[in-house]
Amino acid sequence: MKYLLTILFLSIFIFANNLEISSDNFYYKDGEKKAQFSGHVIAKNGDNIIKASKVTVYLDDNGEAKKYIASGGVSFEIKNPKHYIKGSCYTLIYLPIEDRYILRGKVALKDILNKREIFGDEIIVDNKKGESYAKSHSKKPVKFIFKIKSK
Repeated sequence: MKYLLTILFLSIFIFANNLEISSDNFYYKDGEKKAQFSGHVIAKNGDNIIKASKVTVYLDDNGEAKKYIASGGVSFEIKNPKHYIKGSCYTLIYLPIEDRYILRGKVALKDILNKREIFGDEIIVDNKKGESYAKSHSKKPVKFIFKIKSK
């Protein structure tokens, strides 16, 4: 019964905030304040989509999501009025209060609207500040591709 109540609580939480997660497996334990989804995970929030092998949602004391961590073959689409970003990486961390994405491991981003691409080992996209950062932790440099006007 307790397990059923936990699932009911989490489903209310998910749909109340327009976050929908589907997966092959789900695990939640009272008191841990985290929900784990594994196997073909698809997380949707409006037009934003994250696909991964595993997604862990960390909850605050009010049962609201304070952090998402997606891992294993991560692909994503992030849309807002200024950007439409498609990409992939090994690990994606999203901090909803800060509206910040931390992407790690063979990150490849393509900004469809602005016709730009960036590749690196770690990329941080801070939507609140309108800033992005890229780092290389390997011998390969960060690569940024712009479209330029030709004469």
